[in-house]
This record gives sequence, structure tokens and C-alpha cells, in this order.
Amino acid sequence: MTIDELYDLIYTDETTKDSNRFLNIYEHNKNLVDNQIIDGDKEVHNKVMRLTADYAHHLTMKENYKKALPIIDKAIGLFQTYSDFKDTDLFKISFYETLVFDRVVVNYYLKNIKGAKNDLKTLTDKFPDNDKYKNWLNATKTYSTQTFINILWYIIVAVVLTTAIVERIDIGVFYDIILYIGAVALITVVLAEIMKVIRKRKIKNGGTATRKQGFRDSMKVKC
Repeated sequence: MTIDELYDLIYTDETTKDSNRFLNIYEHNKNLVDNQIIDGDKEVHNKVMRLTADYAHHLTMKENYKKALPIIDKAIGLFQTYSDFKDTDLFKISFYETLVFDRVVVNYYLKNIKGAKNDLKTLTDKFPDNDKYKNWLNATKTYSTQTFINILWYIIVAVVLTTAIVERIDIGVFYDIILYIGAVALITVVLAEIMKVIRKRKIKNGGTATRKQGFRDSMKVKC
């Protein structure tokens, strides 16, 4: 099968909108796409880009996050190097936006919170009225806060155990330092919990448009 035949099969067959059907066909021909040489051919670039982008999106919808991440990065790179998109704000192309959000979802569930947060900051800057992106950004911040809180609780427990086992007379001034650290950690936990509550109250309903939409319906590029 050639890249043209694969492209025509997928984008003329309505059944390939189903993730299982798409993935079955694509993965049987994955080497064909992976080994396709673009070499400045705009038509080939477009076809490889569409196939790769949809593959990344379907993997994300199937929650195959580890497999999806490098494919998403590859698809985004193909968008960024496509000649027709030169000097274009790629976020005006709906499926590029979808891919970036897919990367947010993938990084979040792979616990790469920093990566998810970076993309969400870009998305909220580009789409300040999109509640979905705001909600996800608040969720990543809450996740980071909870991780910080968990670390503080370990410190508090360590302080409690140390002061219960060790006598003040045995370690002198270090005993007071340990108590001070425990007090600061406890106060910080309280403040962090308050921040979590405030963030949760900022989460709005709505802005949860379906992500189950294939590349063919989101992207209009004529070859």
C-alpha cells in the first residue's frame, strides 16, 4: 500500500471515524507513514501530517498516553513545519489547538504536571474565555499544591516522631529548631489547603466540548 492509498482509505471511509477502526488500519500500516520521506513535497507533508495527527488524537481518546505523547509531539512538529502554515498563528487551526490540549491531558495523566501546565498557560493566554482550559489549569495547580502538602506532612510526622523520641537536653538548640520547622510546615499546610479550596471554587461548569472529533472534520487543508 502507498501513502496515497492509505490516505484515501482512511479519509473516504466513514467507519474510520471510530477509534478502534482507525487504529487498526493505521497500525497495520504504521511503518509506511513512519518511513515516508517528505523531502519538501507539500502534498505528502499534508497527508503524513493528517494521518499522524489523527493517530495521536485517537491514541489519546483511547487513553494510551505513553504511546500517544511522542506521536503528539511529532504531529505538532509537522504542523509547525508545513509550508502553508508559515507566518500563521497555528492556534487559529482548530486541530492544532486540539493536539496541544491532547498533550495537556497526556502529560497530566503521566504526572508530568510541569509540561501540562506550560501548555495550559499558552492555551489560556490564547483563549482567555475558554473555561475548560481554566479548569484544567486550576487542576494542575491543585495537583502541584497537593504534592507539596504531602511533602510537608512527611516533615511534620518526622518532627513529631523526633521530638517524641529525643529529649531536649540531648540535642540542645536543635530541638527548638526542629519544633520551629514543624510549626512552619503545619502553618504552610493550612495555607495550602485554603489555596486548594479557593482554586476549586474557581472551577466553572461548561467549556467541556467533546474531544471525540477526528482530524478530517477539524482541519480543512486542500492538497
